[in-house]
Amino acid sequence: MPSAAPDIEFLKQYDTPTIWNALVGLRGHGTAGMTRGRPVVTHPQAAAMVGYAMTARLISSAPSEQSVEAQLALRHAYYRYLGAGPRPGIVVIEDCGAEPGVGSFWGEVNSAIHRGFGLSGVITTGAVRDLDALDPTLPILAGTVCLGNGFAHLTEIDVPVEVFGMQVKPGDLLHADRHGAMVIPPEHIEALPAAIAALMERERQVIASTREPGFNAEAMIRAWQFMGAKH
Repeated sequence: MPSAAPDIEFLKQYDTPTIWNALVGLRGHGTAGMTRGRPVVTHPQAAAMVGYAMTARLISSAPSEQSVEAQLALRHAYYRYLGAGPRPGIVVIEDCGAEPGVGSFWGEVNSAIHRGFGLSGVITTGAVRDLDALDPTLPILAGTVCLGNGFAHLTEIDVPVEVFGMQVKPGDLLHADRHGAMVIPPEHIEALPAAIAALMERERQVIASTREPGFNAEAMIRAWQFMGAKH
């Protein structure tokens, strides 16, 4: 975890694009550390989820090759992992099967279980179902919707994973909302609040300029120069 403790409640005030833009101001443009594509969002109006990654892999497209006893042991280890992990915690699960999302690990029951553990959200390349019965306080970004559970079974826990093109290690600080998810690098935690404030002020002034009488191309060019072309 970062040496400078993040202010989680402060970070939750902002959407994920704002956090990303503030990081651009600190480190320049790039694409590493963010999701690609358009995940299924179970609760689009939910506040941003901010927390530390708790990771696992599963397969939904084929039966487990482990014994029933080994599968139960892994499930029990997973529950203990959830119970002992950092808070706030976000579960990040990669469906590693030949056909990800052919069965759903996430539904009404698992949503309730993970909320019971006090977790703050889920990011998965797997499927979600029971959309009308999911706990609204546990937002989920999923790869697809599937009505059945297929062969969904855990294969590994507490390992590096990849979801929507984003590499995630256990303990990474994540910020996510209906736009997608990103990893917040620990080396930028301390400078992030000031970077957000500077970004918000620049954007405020540019937007205000568009509402002034006589706004034209030259005024827009001046505003863009003021922004520093950070976006």
